[in-house]
Formats: sequence, structure tokens, C-alpha cells
Amino acid sequence: MKTFLLGFMGTGKTYWGRLWAAQQNLRFFDLDTEIEKHTGLTIPQIFEQHGETFFRELERERLHSFDKEDDFILSAGGGTPCFYNNMQWMNENGLTIYLDTPLAVLKDRLLKEKMHRPLIKQLDEQGIEHFIETSIQKRKEYYQQAHIILSTESISDITFGEIKRKYV
Repeated sequence: MKTFLLGFMGTGKTYWGRLWAAQQNLRFFDLDTEIEKHTGLTIPQIFEQHGETFFRELERERLHSFDKEDDFILSAGGGTPCFYNNMQWMNENGLTIYLDTPLAVLKDRLLKEKMHRPLIKQLDEQGIEHFIETSIQKRKEYYQQAHIILSTESISDITFGEIKRKYV
């Protein structure tokens, strides 16, 4: 079973992915961490030194490297589904779950984490809110293609077990 967690930055993909993977005896991967291991650079360094296009190409390459893997949960980057037919690839190769999180929750989380987020680190509070709103509008068409859409306000530690019983 290959499971891809999708959603905007700050939705809790890594948190829920780690928890659910541990519960279900699955391996957990974070796509950004895999990119960092592969390049020896942090995500902010990749953006600063090479730009977003280069990052998106690395992201696609690392994502597709999971075609030979099985029995895992992977936390995809917030923009991963939106580039290079990645959403189609994930849907064809595994179960996709979109974690839908309210704007106010995302804004609060991202304000605290902004120095670790290259796309928002230069923005003030209003800028972050605007960035979230406009980005989600652009990405929604991709996120909505997920096999399962979960509101993060109603998920829990048992949610993935329930999904696994129903879909596998």
C-alpha cells in the first residue's frame, strides 16, 4: 500500500503521516526530507541557490523514485500535486489523501514557522494570509482530485486505520 498525504504547508501532513505509519507498521517518508538527503542541501538553500523550477524538478524525481517502494505513507510537499502531472502519478500509484485545513489555522501555524518556509519567510501577517488564500485557490483543483478528502478538524489517531480497512 502506497499512501500520499497532500495539503497546503502547515496542514499536519508530517505529523499525521508519522503517527499513522507507526500505528500501522508502515514506513514514513517526508518528500522534502528525501530531497534534502538526496542533495545535501536544505529546502531553503535549494530555493536560494537554484530557484523554484530546479526544486520542482528534484521534487518530481524523488517522488517518482517511490514507484519501486511499497507499504509506506509519504508526506508530499504542499505544491507537489501541482507540477509535472504529479497528482495523476500519485493517484495512479497509490492512495491519495488531501488534508483540508481552515485558513485561520494555517495562518496561525505558518506565522510561527515562516523562517523555515522559503515561499513565505519574507511576508508579514497579511502577506501570509493573502499567500495562503491565493495559493489554495490555485492548488484546489489538484487537491480535489485526491481519492479521499479529510477535514483536519475531524481527523484523529484512528482515522487512517479506518481508511485502511475501507480502501485496502
